[in-house]
Amino acid sequence: MDSNTDSTGRPARSGAQSPDGLAALTAAIEGLAAQNLDGLSDAVRAERVLVLRGLLDRLEGQWLEELAGVDARGAAGAEHDVQAGSTAGWLRARLRMGASAAHSSVRTARALFRGPLTGTAQAVADGELSPAHASVLAAGTHDLAAHISAEAEPVLVEAARRLDPPRLRQVVAHLREVIDPDTTASQAERRHGRRGLWLTSTLEGMVALDGLLEPEAGQSLLAALEPLARPHSASDERSGGQRRADALAELARRALEGGRLPQTGGVRPQLTVMVDLDSLQGRAGPGGEVGWVGPLAPEACRRLACDSAVTRVLVTRQPTGAALDDLGGQGSLTERLRAAARRLPPVLGGAPTQPLEVGRASRVVQPAQRSALAIRDGGCVFPDCDRPLAWCEAHHVRHWLHGGPTDLANLVLLCRAHHRAVHEGGWRLVRGPDGRLTATPPHRQHRRPRVAA
Repeated sequence: MDSNTDSTGRPARSGAQSPDGLAALTAAIEGLAAQNLDGLSDAVRAERVLVLRGLLDRLEGQWLEELAGVDARGAAGAEHDVQAGSTAGWLRARLRMGASAAHSSVRTARALFRGPLTGTAQAVADGELSPAHASVLAAGTHDLAAHISAEAEPVLVEAARRLDPPRLRQVVAHLREVIDPDTTASQAERRHGRRGLWLTSTLEGMVALDGLLEPEAGQSLLAALEPLARPHSASDERSGGQRRADALAELARRALEGGRLPQTGGVRPQLTVMVDLDSLQGRAGPGGEVGWVGPLAPEACRRLACDSAVTRVLVTRQPTGAALDDLGGQGSLTERLRAAARRLPPVLGGAPTQPLEVGRASRVVQPAQRSALAIRDGGCVFPDCDRPLAWCEAHHVRHWLHGGPTDLANLVLLCRAHHRAVHEGGWRLVRGPDGRLTATPPHRQHRRPRVAA
């Protein structure tokens, strides 16, 4: 191992010899780290954060210049007297940088110190631009002829002095239309060909999304999600990502309920959940099936059953061994797993089934009852929630599976988030003699009941 680096490949500390010219810098950094900041005023600490950021940017600019020199000399790996396959690969191996960051650093260093962006390099060295700005300019001009990049650079640097890197990226994209309209058109066509949306089910029963959308499609999606992704109240603790995920699910639900999507085989698109009676009633069961994405937990099935259309299907299963009920939870894990596997759908290797009777689909909550709920509740009745009617589903205070009637006295409107909180989250809604609802959290949370106004 090089005496100037530790076992991770990063610069060594405390006592190890520093490379030429870096001993004083190493000592200054170690002295900075040893300082006690508790006695400094808030104003001084805030000012230090700003000054240190500027120093870091200038130091990274110096790093890019020296990286360009190593790259030009083919010296990557020379610290171990070897020849690295590439400068970016060397950065990944020695500094554990990600592939994208390593390639971006090399591209930026080449453009600034071995290419046409000399003005950008000087602005970074002077502390006028950050390396992040320089990276945007290098990426935006990397495929242009050197003389075109040099001619366009003053305007781009002027924009970089006014804007943050994301906005600068947008400006560069716009100015490319003037700088090189032919290439811009071909790039747009390539971007169009790269568009796609990929969905994959995970072992945890989630659905992973990945995709690339064209600008207008992406902005359309953001515009549709924005009103649905707002916090529902000041107490909304969901992260931005969680709110957008919930908004996307809500957008899909509204599209399905709207009935305006193209039909397939004469049937409008809908969410179909297949669940056996035992799972639905809370007895032993594997839960429900939601198409290719995998199983749905029994409690989620019961939540959906609060306000849905239910079709009863009687089936006969070919006997293939002890039933799960017969084991009564007393068998070995192997026996219980085998019994549960036999109750899976046939396509997943479960026991063959033969439908005996298929009933008519019927709404649990009738349209007239839904209208009455809309007039009475107006929106989510969970304490402190102000989500409107469009966000809500009907909920049985006492589930119909347990004998609760489907009448107005036993029905309330809950938004999807609080409907899930009651079912999967363990909250309990109770209507008092005065008609007011009390929301009691799970016992493990040790909170006081919250009362709806």
